[in-house]
Amino acid sequence: MFSVLRRVQKGHRKKVSSGRKLGIITKDFALYYKAYKLLSERGIPVYHGLPGDPIPLDVGIVLTSEEDAKYIDHPVKVVVRDDAPLEKYIEMAIALLGSKGSPEHIVIGIDPGEYPGFVVLSNGRILNAKNLKRPEDVGSEIKFFLNKYSPKTCVIKIGNLGGIYLYRILKSLVGIKARVEIVNEYSTSFKLRKTSDVLAAIRIAMRSGKEINVEEELNRMKIPDGVLKDIQRKSRLISNGRVTISRELALRVALGELSINEAIEVMLKKKDLRNSAPTRGH
Repeated sequence: MFSVLRRVQKGHRKKVSSGRKLGIITKDFALYYKAYKLLSERGIPVYHGLPGDPIPLDVGIVLTSEEDAKYIDHPVKVVVRDDAPLEKYIEMAIALLGSKGSPEHIVIGIDPGEYPGFVVLSNGRILNAKNLKRPEDVGSEIKFFLNKYSPKTCVIKIGNLGGIYLYRILKSLVGIKARVEIVNEYSTSFKLRKTSDVLAAIRIAMRSGKEINVEEELNRMKIPDGVLKDIQRKSRLISNGRVTISRELALRVALGELSINEAIEVMLKKKDLRNSAPTRGH
């Protein structure tokens, strides 16, 4: 175990003008050492602590490991995973050290996916950044921030490459009073999608998009037949060939109403009922 660092030496470059610190909160000494070295080279003020320690108010962003993240209570966490070099996460953390600003106007950027990237910006400052657990959580998350900040205006910007996940996100936005735009990701964050959903969401939030009516867009969109067939194929594989879920259940899985395992259980129960039903004439 190593001690908590309250101060760090100055880097060779000039420190960022905001004066806010970047916190490295982790028990992983190797991660701390590598991250501290990269941040010091860039002149970023650093605070180091352990999961569970009180985090000073001047720590604007927390960099941590996937194992430690669940023990850290902070609104903006950058969780380092093995899917990209550490430098990418350092880049993200530095980008999140925003300038001061009043949240009278907020922009919400969303990178569609199984675990959507989600950011809230105001006047160039990132108020929150995270990955959500499922597409359906986007609507409730937006309502939370609208209630928290009561902004005069709000623009929701969503990437256009989400497929079925985009559909599920749009469903969660029904009834939310805000301007909604679809942003062409081919010209913005497409290359970032493999390394960071949150970075992609930041890029999306900073680009202009095409305004849409959510209800009209949902009526226009159709779930591709290939998506439903792929879900049925996966159900057959997961159940070891015991059952293939129906098209109706596959649609509910695609819409996020059921997990594929729940749909398999429904089909198995139906199959058991059919097998246990008495045969006519006996």
